[in-house]
Amino acid sequence: MNHLQEFLKKPPHGPFYAVIGHPLAHSKSPLIHNIALQHHNMKATYYAIDTPSNAFAWIGKLLSLPGFRGLNVTIPHKSRIIEPLDIIDPLAIEVGAVNTVATSRNGLIGYNTDVTGFVQSLLPHALMFAGQPGVVMGSGGAARAAVASFRDLKMTKAFVVSRRPAATDWPAYINKVPVQIIGYNQLESAIAQCGAVINTTPLGMQPDIYKSPVPPDLTHLLKGKVCMDAIYNPLETQFMKQADIAGAHSAIGGLTMFVEQAAASFRIWTGKSFPKEEAAKAIKEQLLAR
Repeated sequence: MNHLQEFLKKPPHGPFYAVIGHPLAHSKSPLIHNIALQHHNMKATYYAIDTPSNAFAWIGKLLSLPGFRGLNVTIPHKSRIIEPLDIIDPLAIEVGAVNTVATSRNGLIGYNTDVTGFVQSLLPHALMFAGQPGVVMGSGGAARAAVASFRDLKMTKAFVVSRRPAATDWPAYINKVPVQIIGYNQLESAIAQCGAVINTTPLGMQPDIYKSPVPPDLTHLLKGKVCMDAIYNPLETQFMKQADIAGAHSAIGGLTMFVEQAAASFRIWTGKSFPKEEAAKAIKEQLLAR
């Protein structure tokens, strides 16, 4: 029996929020959302419900529980969750993925707050890349959210780098941002044209912390660029170290994005502010305590 089935057998008596996905053993979402709920003295609890693909059939029962108030969705369900929802926010439609589900009088609404996470992480550095193209390494749901953020960041085009460009089926535009799918053999040329380089691949994530999507011989190209890694564990990835060595304008980790997307979800659910600094501090303490 999977965790979702176990949860449904003995659901909470009071209001609750949750994250579904697989695997979820190391998710920090319960940590920071429960901090936010306690910050506002809200009588609700946030749970991590490990949900492998073969358990998704029970998702409707979770969404219809009396205490259900909101849901975060992560890999591998961000596209699949769209089907049982009543309304999809236009930006989530553009991205083709939902990471936040909220209740309303008109039914269940799906949003994508990953876009907000990217915007808020990169906005302080926007003067360095506004009016220029950007490179997004990876071609999954996070990459689509990154490209969608380019519109608010005033970036002109996205070079999306895929291991299998011929098999990467993307629209020509996402959120009105032109998209060009390229292979890693074109990475050098793309970085040279761009003001920002973003990693949305899992390369560099625990436990493979010495990996990076940028080959060592291309590290020098990161000089003066705004570099961002969507990974927050480890806090400083190999890609970020390369950016520092090269003299990049900035090397932004994924912690800010993770907290910002959580804050956007929390506002959608509750209308309340999110204790960002407290949440970031709690994650850092847990990661550094290992």
